[in-house]
Amino acid sequence: MGVNMKPAGEPTVRPAVGISLFISALFTLAFCLSGEEGPSYALEKKDVLKIGGTGSAIGTMQEMAKAFRKKFPDVEFVFVPHLGTRGGIKAVLDGAIDIGLSGRSLNEAERKQGGRDFEYARSPFIFVTSQKNRDGDFTLQRITKMYTGEIKNWPDGTPVRMILRPEGDIDTVLLKGMSPEMKEAVGRAQTKEGMITALTDQEATDIIEKTPGAIGPSTLSIIVSEKKRLRALPLNGVAPDIKNLADGRYPYYKPFFMITGPKSGPLALRFLEFTRSPEGRSILTRTGNLVLTGK
Repeated sequence: MGVNMKPAGEPTVRPAVGISLFISALFTLAFCLSGEEGPSYALEKKDVLKIGGTGSAIGTMQEMAKAFRKKFPDVEFVFVPHLGTRGGIKAVLDGAIDIGLSGRSLNEAERKQGGRDFEYARSPFIFVTSQKNRDGDFTLQRITKMYTGEIKNWPDGTPVRMILRPEGDIDTVLLKGMSPEMKEAVGRAQTKEGMITALTDQEATDIIEKTPGAIGPSTLSIIVSEKKRLRALPLNGVAPDIKNLADGRYPYYKPFFMITGPKSGPLALRFLEFTRSPEGRSILTRTGNLVLTGK
């Protein structure tokens, strides 16, 4: 499904060429027409920008929207909930929203429909819990045993409750890509009766917050941007933070793409350009994202 599970390595990554050139061309034209010293966009009154997609990115984009509206106060933002990556891509290709937020790049069929993608950031893919235990010995092997049921309780005796995601969901794909043992363990967990399956990123974190002993996958971005009362677990002795992701010590991440469709207008592209500005990059960083810098 085009999801990266390789070690993060070098943090400077070239974004998707198509959208990068498209944005550059559009704003070069705007510059030429306006005669100003930078990109310009003449906003109409009460312009509306509709955004939706993977829930892990929504909180960050809401912060981005607040900053954007300080420059363009007449712009209204509508964040469409519960779309997920698949729904966000479909909605933007159909013209129902202006920007889709995705945890994967577009496939060839989606590009043929007029879709363009731009990988703007990566966030550590993490395991979170509301458990207060300070037991820091979390290895991939230990979490795998939680999925299989070999480890049934936390050190204080609280039953372990694994929160699953649907088959085909990006988080499930990422989980299964962590190791062959994890792939098998997650597959086995999905066949057990009584397991809790969260349909969206927000639902998953809400359930983990409220359920004693719950643990499940998430991203640092949603935990930070939505101020979740959850603990991100160190994995194999490495904290899942941006610094460790950047230098490759923490190798697991979720990529984030902004998707435009055939009906996405200049305002959508102006917002994409804003995410690449120094202010936009600062917002991405403080909300738990490793910023990708195009060359």
